[in-house]
Amino acid sequence: MHFDEFRSGGAGSPWPRNKPVRLSKYLIALLVFVAWTPMAQAIDSVRVPHDVAAIDLTHAVEKHSSEGDRLQVSTAPGSDGIIRRIEVGAREPGTRPSWIVFALTNDTDEQVERLIVAPHYRLQGSGVIWPDLGASRISAITASQGFPPEAEESADADVFRLTLDPGTTITYIAELRTPNLPQLYLWEPEAYKEKVTSLTLYKGIVIGISGLLALFLTIVFVV
Repeated sequence: MHFDEFRSGGAGSPWPRNKPVRLSKYLIALLVFVAWTPMAQAIDSVRVPHDVAAIDLTHAVEKHSSEGDRLQVSTAPGSDGIIRRIEVGAREPGTRPSWIVFALTNDTDEQVERLIVAPHYRLQGSGVIWPDLGASRISAITASQGFPPEAEESADADVFRLTLDPGTTITYIAELRTPNLPQLYLWEPEAYKEKVTSLTLYKGIVIGISGLLALFLTIVFVV
């Protein structure tokens, strides 16, 4: 049926004259709904300066949950301003893991190396009734361009080393082992090494004091 015939509602037409008015109202309502529907926005990227030892990314990530073993997200706009769509798959097909997405920008003229660190253990906010006893948080990280971050061995945290070329913005998608990610940091490698060394020394001092206290209490009990 042509639009003119539908609009006229002439002889032999099954539509009454007021039917096009109703349909036009529905069409207008549909256009208004589409216009007011919020569009999917790209994630905001985090600038990575040279003179900052650590950046807290905990509240700069977007959390996602997928119905299957694949996830599609929009990348942060690069230097050309283009927003792209990328798709990643879970390491184990058929699973439905949780994901986080974040973006980093290197707007300098030098290459930057950083460490993505997700600690296994935490003291503040670990919970009392259902305590967070610590676990591996991230299983893999995928980059929107270039090489993916490389995992490094660590007993207390999930550590991934990444490289940001000058003038680039890269979006990262991390597959989680647990539904929650309490903490996520971006460390300068040497600063993180010093932190780990000082923390190891602190743990040694605490263990030594605890051992001496246990020995003292044992002697007191025997006496």
